[in-house]
Amino acid sequence: MTARFLTVLLTVVLTGMLTTILMGCMANNGKTSSTHWDFDHNIQFEQKLIKSNFYYLKVHSTSKTHFSTLATFLMRRSLQLCKSYGFKIEVLQGVEGVNDSEGLPNLIMGSLAANIECKP
Repeated sequence: MTARFLTVLLTVVLTGMLTTILMGCMANNGKTSSTHWDFDHNIQFEQKLIKSNFYYLKVHSTSKTHFSTLATFLMRRSLQLCKSYGFKIEVLQGVEGVNDSEGLPNLIMGSLAANIECKP
């Protein structure tokens, strides 16, 4: 192969990689989002940094995960994110009623989602 061909090939590959990276950054729009597993408690959760000291946290429900486990995990994860007490939790969805498990034993509850605001 000639040096010219290798130069053109390298330019095309690098341009494609740079375009992919830039498209990913633009799609992210400055907000980092990630899905994680807590294997100790068998919980999958999603957390997103909305802005400084402000997070969106969604704890995914499964048929094997009780609401009390989801709620406890939400509180503990909020403390980990904020690194101190005094944070605020705005629950958006997923709160189970008091008698839901008795009246509807096969009901799979939705995920528990909340906005977390840390003290500055």
